[in-house]
Amino acid sequence: MREQIDTLFITGTGRSGTNILKKIMSRHSAIASLPFEYRFIIDPDGVIDFYRSYPALWSPYRADKQIKRLENFLRSLSVVDASKAANTETAKTKDPTGLAYTPPPYAGWELSKWIPGYANLIDAFINDIRLFSYSGVWPGSKENVEQNEMYFAPPMNASSLQPVVAQFIQACTDAIRKEQGKHIFQEDNTHNLLVAHDLLSLVPSGKMLHIVRDPRDVISSLQTQRWAPTHLDHLLPWYAGVMDTWREQRSSIDPDRYLEIRFEDLVQDPQGVLTKVCAFVGITLEADMLEIDLSAHHIGRYKDSFNGEEISRLNTALRSYMAEYDYPTS
Repeated sequence: MREQIDTLFITGTGRSGTNILKKIMSRHSAIASLPFEYRFIIDPDGVIDFYRSYPALWSPYRADKQIKRLENFLRSLSVVDASKAANTETAKTKDPTGLAYTPPPYAGWELSKWIPGYANLIDAFINDIRLFSYSGVWPGSKENVEQNEMYFAPPMNASSLQPVVAQFIQACTDAIRKEQGKHIFQEDNTHNLLVAHDLLSLVPSGKMLHIVRDPRDVISSLQTQRWAPTHLDHLLPWYAGVMDTWREQRSSIDPDRYLEIRFEDLVQDPQGVLTKVCAFVGITLEADMLEIDLSAHHIGRYKDSFNGEEISRLNTALRSYMAEYDYPTS
């Protein structure tokens, strides 16, 4: 009997094929997904950030600050208010790339449209963390707040927080699955691999699918992204940091709960790779999943992006990662 899961975490280094893998898996009749990365779990100030940082150092004032930071972040992803929308348009007018003039954080995120009852789920989550609130201020209180309330929660370790955090994540993903009428939710925040241990601990009915790509092609593609460095000297430690963290995370995960596939194998043998993926997830391969066009794969793009000396540098710096996933250096 196949093991039943309800959440599939798709992950990679960035520019490794997570988007195309998500599109393929979305075509399965059992899988729900969102058309964007919802980000509230793994981004800075998000759920896992709070889960890890709150137990590390406690004071009544720090508790007030941290709980409110988490609440404000979650609510900032809920709806787009008029001010945020106007500032977003201003930023686009000044610089469409967002590099010279940044737009508001998470411009365009409206999780309340995609997660039914999202605002109420936030209320319940914060209430489960906070023991009580009271009228008061301290030197670090936010300015210009009328009738300020301070939040209080006692010291808690990760074990105490885990059921509360897990319940919130489960409630959000349950709402998505129910809305879409599917029993598995696939979640594709690219850097899930950096917090893989926590994700799989908090979602015991989840598994992780890591798609790997030739590191040289990843570096070549990262150069074109506004969220990554552009210089080779900077890209190499950037990539190494992601992969080394994944190696550390992977060492603490049950091998039955993650699967690694190569992008190139997916392109060259989609049926074979997807059969393996579906068996891992506990579903049956459906013909519609094979209808995705993979011809624009850009395999070997690094050969056009870098000269011979640069390729030699790449081969040397990335040797251990290439060997691990059977990429030749020739």
